[in-house]
Amino acid sequence: MLKLTIIISTYNAGKTLKQTLDSIKYQTYSNIELIVVDGKSTDNTVNVINEYSDIITKWISEPDTGIYNAWNKALNFVTGDYIAFIGADDCYCNYDVIKNIASYLDDDTNILSTPIFVVDEKNKTQFLMNNHISKDELLSGSMIPHPGMFVKADIIKKYGFNEKNRIISDYEFLLQYILDAGKIKFIDEPSVYFSNYGISSGSFGDEYWKISTNEHILLFDKYSLDKKYLFKFMDERLLLRQSCSISFHIKSIIKIVLNELNLLKFIKKLKLNGNKHKCNLKICRWCNKYDN
Repeated sequence: MLKLTIIISTYNAGKTLKQTLDSIKYQTYSNIELIVVDGKSTDNTVNVINEYSDIITKWISEPDTGIYNAWNKALNFVTGDYIAFIGADDCYCNYDVIKNIASYLDDDTNILSTPIFVVDEKNKTQFLMNNHISKDELLSGSMIPHPGMFVKADIIKKYGFNEKNRIISDYEFLLQYILDAGKIKFIDEPSVYFSNYGISSGSFGDEYWKISTNEHILLFDKYSLDKKYLFKFMDERLLLRQSCSISFHIKSIIKIVLNELNLLKFIKKLKLNGNKHKCNLKICRWCNKYDN
């Protein structure tokens, strides 16, 4: 039976980590190695880790320089055949996820990619994030959802994560793999509920987007990618900026009008912001299910 290693990096994640760990605790697949690297949290994160010590193979709590430093530390403890990374505010969709994923893994599969559900923390709604992208799309800066990636351990260890990046080292890892003629297997079965409040979430024009754009441009130069990919990347960013700007102004006008008509609260009650999140997990803050 293949051993699958799950890595979680944490820092002051006490409010959400229990849901993450609980979604792992009840997995129906038995050969799971769980590694938690904490950045010396000052809240109750370590208490939550200790509460789930029965399912955690290895954990440490010490200062780090960011998520990629934590991930690289975790790689030193990995003994599994495949590795998955999940955020401390995310969780697996159901208790059969790992068992189902394992059925797709074989000698010819270096990276398995699944779609994920992105969950809005405020509205408790979700949408499905597609994972299918072409090589050209990846070379142009597009990224498959990293919580939905299951990667052979020796592939991850070969490249590691560039700790100079703040945002896109998971993308740089995948870029190196693709440039070395690596292949990705795509499946359509969602694996993770991903919180839109995570480190890799952001609105256009905010600090996240600025850092991400700059790091992408530096990578195009570092790996001597064809300029057509850089131009495509910049065109897409400019189009996104324009569309986000228009969308922002339209939404602002609509909110003002609705407020004046006292309809905003009524509209919100109708839950017109997307599909309402619903799951069968024992603990889920989006479903208001908590451990008693």
